[in-house]
Amino acid sequence: MPRLQGFFDLMRGKINTNDSFIQKLQSDVEKYKTNPEIRKELMDYQMKLDDMRYVGEKTGKEEERIDAIKKMINDYRDLSANNQTILKFLTKNYGAYFSQEELKQFIKNN
Repeated sequence: MPRLQGFFDLMRGKINTNDSFIQKLQSDVEKYKTNPEIRKELMDYQMKLDDMRYVGEKTGKEEERIDAIKKMINDYRDLSANNQTILKFLTKNYGAYFSQEELKQFIKNN
């Protein structure tokens, strides 16, 4: 268990120089930091992670907008609004994110 505690301490920035395991880890980290090829690989990997995170956030926001659009369509239908009126309100609220054709398709499908 002390080795594991030493690892957790290392992750928090506390380096126990008396622990051989921690010394080895710290040495390996320094090798990675100074090796240009490995640094490039790590940077490429980090960029890929960032890209995936961005795409995930973007997709999540779009799904939230679509859910809101569907709810809005149903709410306006409950109020007996016609498709033209619904399109007008959707365009006002979501026209920056979706084209007229996409909004018309949402109305048609809901």
